[in-house]
Amino acid sequence: MTSRRALVSLPEGVWKIIDSELKGKIGDGDSEVIRNIVIAYLTERGYLLKPQTQQPEDIVTELDIHDSMIESLVDMLEEKGLINTDEWDRKTQKKLNQNTRE
Repeated sequence: MTSRRALVSLPEGVWKIIDSELKGKIGDGDSEVIRNIVIAYLTERGYLLKPQTQQPEDIVTELDIHDSMIESLVDMLEEKGLINTDEWDRKTQKKLNQNTRE
């Protein structure tokens, strides 16, 4: 897989969200966060979901992105007092166990 680089200018408000809400959750550096946002957007819109052309490493990358997105969402909900992580972990494990038995 080849990579290309692009210089991107973003408004200050976007940088504030990246710095305060996304860094450390969906990436550690500016480039990684922006890369994951773009990949998540394209995945969500179905551009990257072409099973006939996807390589296993692409699927792993997508799953990693989804995992980061879910973790970020749970972190934000916990910070706002809307979810308890321990309870969420228990319910998730219960659901996984149920799906394994089916």
